[in-house]
Order: sequence, then structure tokens, then C-alpha cells
Amino acid sequence: MAELENESVVPVEAGLPGQDAEGVPGAKAWDKVVDKITYKGMVRNMPYLIFLALLAIIYIANNNHAIALVRAIDHKKKELKELRWRYMDLQSRLMYQTSESQLKLKTEQLGLKPLKEPAFEIKIIHKSTEDK
Repeated sequence: MAELENESVVPVEAGLPGQDAEGVPGAKAWDKVVDKITYKGMVRNMPYLIFLALLAIIYIANNNHAIALVRAIDHKKKELKELRWRYMDLQSRLMYQTSESQLKLKTEQLGLKPLKEPAFEIKIIHKSTEDK
């Protein structure tokens, strides 16, 4: 029976599982976090921190580049729309200026009149020297 009594007694110094010697739960995990934040921890993690800073810079530059591209595309769309309007305007003016009524007015100012008879073709027949 002496053996059973000795086994069931838990020494106070050992504490519960998950507790350190001070008796505070999770103190070891907290110490790990504090170690990473301290100067010594930052020096050890410097390559990782530089990598993160580089990624942040690339992310910001990529975002700024995308915004600039969107603005340029919008500007080009507006310019294309304006050029399309100009084209349609010039095309409609050309159609109006080349209409028969407008051509009559312009030719009358020059003294030209439309034909009253249809146009005909003049053919000149040459006799060849072989026929003689």
C-alpha cells in the first residue's frame, strides 16, 4: 500500500500539463512570440522580413501599374469614340455633297449643264495597210 500512496501523489513542482514551471498556462508559447518581436528575433528573421517588404513593394507597384493601364484604356476609348463621331460626320457630309442635287448646284456655278441626251461613244475605225 505504501507503493500506491507514493504513485498517486503528484509533486507540486511538476504542475499540470501545458503549464510551465511558473504555473501560467501557455507561457512558453507567449515567450516564443515575444522572442520573435524582440531585436534579436528580428535580426534572425531579417531575410524573411526583407522578402515580405519586397513582396509588398511589388504588390503596390503592380496595383499602380494596373490603375495606370485602366486610365490609359479609358482615355483611348474616349479618343476612339470621338474619332468615330468625326468619321460619321465626315461621311454624312460627303454623302450630302455628292448627292445629285448638290452636284447640279455646283456645276451650274461653273456654267456646266446636265446632258439632255444620253452619252455616246465615238469609234474611229482605221483601215489597216493589209486590206489594200
